[in-house]
Amino acid sequence: MPHWLRVAIAAVVPSTAGVLAWWICVARGLALDTTSIVVGLVVLLPGTPLAIWAGQSKPGTGPAPVPDDDRRSAPAVIGEVPREPKAFQPRPDLSERIDEVFSARHAAAVCALAGGRGVGKTHLAATYARSCIDQGIPVAWLHAETVGQLQGSVDRLAAELRIRGDGDDAATVTRKVRAWLQERREPYLVVIDNATDPDLLASLLPSHGRARVLITTNDQSFERLATLITVEQFSEEEAVGYLSMRVGGSEADAFLPLAQELDRLPLALAIAAAALVGPPRLSCASYLVRLRTTPVETLLARPRGEPYPRGVAQAIMRSVGEIDPASAHLLGELSVLSTSGVGLDLLGMEAQTALGELAARSLVTFSRDDTTVSVHRLIRRAVREQATRDRTLARLIETAAERMRVAVEEITEKDTWRKSPTIMAVADHATALWEAVEQFGGDESAHIRPAAEIVLRVREVAAYHLIYLNDDIRAFPIAQSLVSGREKFLRADHPDTLTALFILARSHTADQAPQACELFQHVASERARVLGDDHPDTLLSRSWLAFTHNTAGRPAEALALLDQVVADQTRVLDPGHPTLLQARFSQAYVNVDAGQPDRAVALFEQLAADQERLFGADSPDTLVIRGRVAWAHAAAGHADEAARLYEVVAAAQERVIGADHPDTLITLHGLAAAYEAAGRSGDALTGYERVAARFEAVMGPEQTLTKTAKADLERVRRSLRLP
Repeated sequence: MPHWLRVAIAAVVPSTAGVLAWWICVARGLALDTTSIVVGLVVLLPGTPLAIWAGQSKPGTGPAPVPDDDRRSAPAVIGEVPREPKAFQPRPDLSERIDEVFSARHAAAVCALAGGRGVGKTHLAATYARSCIDQGIPVAWLHAETVGQLQGSVDRLAAELRIRGDGDDAATVTRKVRAWLQERREPYLVVIDNATDPDLLASLLPSHGRARVLITTNDQSFERLATLITVEQFSEEEAVGYLSMRVGGSEADAFLPLAQELDRLPLALAIAAAALVGPPRLSCASYLVRLRTTPVETLLARPRGEPYPRGVAQAIMRSVGEIDPASAHLLGELSVLSTSGVGLDLLGMEAQTALGELAARSLVTFSRDDTTVSVHRLIRRAVREQATRDRTLARLIETAAERMRVAVEEITEKDTWRKSPTIMAVADHATALWEAVEQFGGDESAHIRPAAEIVLRVREVAAYHLIYLNDDIRAFPIAQSLVSGREKFLRADHPDTLTALFILARSHTADQAPQACELFQHVASERARVLGDDHPDTLLSRSWLAFTHNTAGRPAEALALLDQVVADQTRVLDPGHPTLLQARFSQAYVNVDAGQPDRAVALFEQLAADQERLFGADSPDTLVIRGRVAWAHAAAGHADEAARLYEVVAAAQERVIGADHPDTLITLHGLAAAYEAAGRSGDALTGYERVAARFEAVMGPEQTLTKTAKADLERVRRSLRLP
């Protein structure tokens, strides 16, 4: 029933009943007070349920709103929901069918919008998502065209829901997200856009609960997982209505032939409408002539089970051929990057003019919050296939990769934790770029090599950043791909290939320390053979080999190797060389595990003095090392001295890098532990409470640092017999 009719019924029925009740009371001669009470009850009794009924969501607007208190358990929006396009056709019949699927309350509802490319599935899902957002219902927008995209989207969802742990692999993250959705008692919408494989989604979809899942796909086989709603081209009425609204003017009679030429595909109609409104403004007749003369015989081969998309290919190439070269090049870059969209922060202000032209021609789509731009998959295909014919695809990959390289290399180590979303986005784009590189055949390897080298550099830096974040689970597959890529284009013993193997060794988790030792040993031996025993990279490999022996539970062996490595590095490297400083840090650290904390104190103090002399007292690295001096004192049983040093370092870190920086919080955690060791239980309790709360706020409840701080807090509470 239309929403306006519900409102009318809810207004008219109580009013009519009230008038009738008043007339009866007056006819019977009842007093005014009695008459007022009777009329009020007569109006109220049917009026209340009718008002609730009328206020329920109308078709196409999503589930009913939830109370304010229930909205706090999840972010309002996760992911990039597309913005509503110009002259959007709401297609209420399809929206009503989505509502029908989601009306069930006894089990989790999963609905799949299935149809060919360009029929408007994503925008239909986005309309439903925006209506939910408007009502305060949280929405997560996931991408699922590839395994990597789906895993990345689910990983981001888990991170923002604060249920992802440090060591969680993809399967664990998926299980946690599914459990969270099933346990949720309030409405929640998950949109999975452009899904390609039902088997990939089976372990994610909830079996019960109030979460709703809306899938867009080209694959009819999703009917075994979801209630299928087929989305087809616009009807003739919808197509003509869209063109009339978007273009206007007095050419209504010419709109139907144009719509038929474009197979009534919403995507093609949007591109054509943008060309018609100009500038310069074109007549339908003129546009049709130009459209029919656009050659596309070799573009967009007909997908299995779908009509040949000749009209949309002609519309795309007609539009692309008329835009500014800079805009065309940017469209090409966007077409080789991830289909999940590109953040505007990665494109820079210099891209704004080109983006404006592309948007005006309906060649790109912006997210609802204007932070991300994406290109429809049919447009991507047309642009990439044209670039293949023109032999410009390698250049597009190269310039897009260079853009990503600059973005990821600008992130400093100390800012990595703040920039982790950017790092993950760049890693996703690097995966898409590498897939494009691999499409080139063996005889084209020289042609694609410059682009491949930049893409591999992007993956190398992204892996380093993830390792710095202790996110070995996500760094490991990137490092594996980096090794295979380097081996494909370079020799197995090339220095860059050995660097990739070194990164792979570093990305092993603590549980994989024996395997990491073997890999570090191989890299160290090969670097010694290729580069020489005294080369910094060889010495770095030996240092990490020694430290990994400690991780594997062999501190005595690790310490013997480190003492030798530090002696060799001191002989051949500058005092301020980062390889030497890192080895000295490892040497001091391992002394604690080897049962020699007093020696660790002396080594850390000397390292801190040298670091301060080289880089200054306020260098973040200097402060980290001074924190380790305090840590070594605590290990040696000097609790009071450790507390004093921690206090000094914490104050400096709060001033230099901020109170919520992870390094500052680690120092404050050490300070609380020193208070506890010194018998200052009240100060320890206050410190642990602060650290546990801030770690959870900054890094989430599932992170190792948060869990450790909470465990320490609970231990102190038990010792003080606190609730």
